[in-house]
Amino acid sequence: MKKLLFLFALSMTVASAYCKDMPPADVEAAFSNSDVETTISSKISESLLIPKLLSEYDLNAEPSLFREKIFYLENDKSMSEISQILRSISTMEGIRYYSTGSKKWETLYEKATFIDSPDSKNPVGEEALKESLSSDGKKIYCLLEDHSLGSCVYELSYFEKENEIAVNFHLVEPIKLGPVKAVKADNLVINLLVIKENKDSDKLTLYMNVKAKYVKLSMIENRLNKSFERRIDSMYTWFEDQISK
Repeated sequence: MKKLLFLFALSMTVASAYCKDMPPADVEAAFSNSDVETTISSKISESLLIPKLLSEYDLNAEPSLFREKIFYLENDKSMSEISQILRSISTMEGIRYYSTGSKKWETLYEKATFIDSPDSKNPVGEEALKESLSSDGKKIYCLLEDHSLGSCVYELSYFEKENEIAVNFHLVEPIKLGPVKAVKADNLVINLLVIKENKDSDKLTLYMNVKAKYVKLSMIENRLNKSFERRIDSMYTWFEDQISK
């Protein structure tokens, strides 16, 4: 165990530090929560999709991290346009974040693509997934080459209702930090839900959450807690940037 801890500590010396909070100052997370025994989903109690997103959540399972945020935005994009954005994973490629370790801006995702399977990892174009107006019920794998977490493979599940769209990121391969298998497959879930007030409204509610469980080593827990919390902010920044185009 001592050897393992030494190797892990050594690997951390070359790892990038955590990204700064990304949302611009004029957009506020009006509600946030990190209490695993509660949920702020009551703020969006009218949502028909939230039960699907929380169905995987056992709030008594003592995860290492549970974090939620709700953002309010104004944008006149239609739901079909927003649906297309959430299916455009390649636009996550090149997202920037500020590394407090190197004191400079770094690229968060060096690569972002759909893939055919976790085994072969052959890139798949987005065109086929975006052909239909609705993404409801679609499932596909994606690969995110993360600057500090390495290769992360997720299964994405899409859900749609008239004025709601959601995507669930479910980790299907373990995340390793140095020699340590820090997060096992199935032990990380990230959800993104967009709700439009009504068909003709320009008011959007963006609900995001992350739930993760990882090995009980303080160095790993401290790093991953900050990393996953701030990746919620990075995904928000990506979404806000895409709907503003």
